[in-house]
Amino acid sequence: MHRCLNIVEVQRAIFREVYCQPKGAVTLARLARTCRAFNSTALDVLWATLDSFVHLIQTLPRDLWKIEPMGRRMTFQRPMSLRDWDIFFRYSSRVRFLFQSVGSEILTQCSSLSDDVIFALSTPPTYGPLIPYLRTLYWDKPNRKHASLLRLLLTPSLVSLSLSSCALRSPEVSILSSIGTVCPSLKSLSIVSHRPFANILDAKGEKILSEALLYLHSLESLVCPALDETAIIHLSHLPFLVELSFELQLDFQLEKVRPFVAAPAFASLQCFTLHASTLSTLTSLLEPMHFRPTSVSFVVASTPTPDALRLFFLTLVNACGSERLSRISLSTSNERQPGILPQQVSLSTFQSLFALPNINEFEFDAPCDIDFDDHAITTLIKHWPTLTVLSLNAKSGWGITSRVTPQGLITLLSRCAMLTDIALAVDFSEIDGPHMEIPDSRPGNGVTNDTCLVANFVTSAISFPVTVAAFLSDICPELEVVKSSWSHSMIGTDLDLEEVDIYRERWEEVENLLPAFSAVRRQCQEWAQKKIKEGGVNDALLGGSET
Repeated sequence: MHRCLNIVEVQRAIFREVYCQPKGAVTLARLARTCRAFNSTALDVLWATLDSFVHLIQTLPRDLWKIEPMGRRMTFQRPMSLRDWDIFFRYSSRVRFLFQSVGSEILTQCSSLSDDVIFALSTPPTYGPLIPYLRTLYWDKPNRKHASLLRLLLTPSLVSLSLSSCALRSPEVSILSSIGTVCPSLKSLSIVSHRPFANILDAKGEKILSEALLYLHSLESLVCPALDETAIIHLSHLPFLVELSFELQLDFQLEKVRPFVAAPAFASLQCFTLHASTLSTLTSLLEPMHFRPTSVSFVVASTPTPDALRLFFLTLVNACGSERLSRISLSTSNERQPGILPQQVSLSTFQSLFALPNINEFEFDAPCDIDFDDHAITTLIKHWPTLTVLSLNAKSGWGITSRVTPQGLITLLSRCAMLTDIALAVDFSEIDGPHMEIPDSRPGNGVTNDTCLVANFVTSAISFPVTVAAFLSDICPELEVVKSSWSHSMIGTDLDLEEVDIYRERWEEVENLLPAFSAVRRQCQEWAQKKIKEGGVNDALLGGSET
C-alpha cells in the first residue's frame, strides 16, 4: 500500500467520496472490517452523520433490544450494562451530525422508541453528553418524554441547533436555559414551527430563551420566536450575526430598544425577517436603524392602509438605503373579510422603493385591491430590470379586474430576462376566444422568455383554456407550473362561489394542456431549423412556421 494512504487526511477525503457513491455506506463498512489501516477513519466517515438512534442501538448485543412486530417499536429486554455503554460511546463519539426527526425510525423498520429505551438513553452512567463531539443537531421530537434526552445532546462542540415543532413550554423550556453555557460556540440556532409562535413558547419561555442568548457571542444565524428587549440589544452588537428572524410581541416596548439599534448596530446583518402585529410597529423600529441587508422579509397581523405602506417603504429605503438589498417581502397573516371594503394600492404606493436599484425578488401580499396597468408594469421593470421573482397578492388576490393586458405581460417577460417566477393578475380578454380565432401570427412577434418556470395568474378570469394555453406556450416555452389563486377563502360573499370553482378548474386545464402545446412548438422549431440547414426553408418561412 502506498505510504500516502496511511495519512488520515488522505483517507478521510477518499472515504467521503466513497460514501457519496451508490451503496457507499456498504463499501465503507467492508473497508472498516477488512483493512486494519482503514478501520478507524472509515468508521469516522461512516458514523459522521446519524439519522436515528436506532442505528446506534443496533450495534449493541442482540439480547439487549428487540423490535416489536405489532407496533414496530424498539424496546429493551434487559438493563444496559457498562459494557453496552462502552460499545455505545465507541460509535457515538464518531457522530458529528444528528438529524433526529419524527418518522426517521421508519427507514430502519422501527416506527418509534419505547419509553424504557428513551429512559435508558437519558440516564447514562457518566455525566457527559451522549454524543460528545456533536456539531450539528436537528431535533423534531415534540413529546415531553424526549426533553431529557435532548438536554444530553447539548455539547460544547455544538455549532448548529435546529428545533422544529417542539413545544418549548414549561417545563421543557428549561432546556434552553443551559444553551448559553453548555454550547458557547453555537453559531446557528433555529426554533421553528408550523404553529403560531405563541403556541410553542409562553412568556416564561420567552424570558428563559432571551436570557440564554446573552451568553452566546458567536451567533451567525438566529431564527426563533419572541425575544425580549434585552436580547434584541445584545443581538444588535454581535459582530458575526448575518441572519435574524423573530416576532415582536404585543407587549414589546420599542422605546427601550430604539436608542440601541442605530448604526453601527446589526452591522453584519444580511437576512432580516420580522413579524409584528401592525405595520406602524415595524416602521417605528426601522426609523433609527441603518444597516445593509441583502434580504428583508416582514409579516404583519393586520391589514395596513396605503398611507401606512408608503411611510413604511420610505422608512425601509432610508434604513436599508444601499445597493446590496436584493429581496423585499411584505405580507399579512389575515385574509379578506366579507362585507369590509378593502383598501386599494397602486404604483404610487411602491414609488419610494424604486430608489433601490438592485431588487431581484419582490413579494407583496395583503388583503387589498391591486390597481396596476401596463404602464405600472413598464415602470416597475424599468427600475428593476434584473427581477427573478415578482409576486403581487399571490394569496390574497387582486380584488378588482386587472388592467394588465397580455401585451403588458409580454413586456414584463421580454425585459426581465432572468425572471423565473411571477404572480400577478392579467386581463386576458383580448386573446381569450375560441380556438378557431387563434391568429396565424405569433402573439409576441417571436419574443419569448426561456427562464420563466412558474406563473400564478392569481384571480385572472378566463373562458377558453385552450387559447390561453396556446398563448402561454409561445411566450414562455419552458413554463412548468401554471396556477391561480381562486379560492373561497379570499372571496367576498357577493361573488358566485360556483363561478370561482369554474375559474379554478379552467386554470387547472391550462396547466394540463401546456406541456402538449410546448412539445408541439419544440417539434416545429426543430423541424424548421433542420430545414434551414438543408437550405429548404428561408428565415421568413421559419417565422411563420412557429405559430
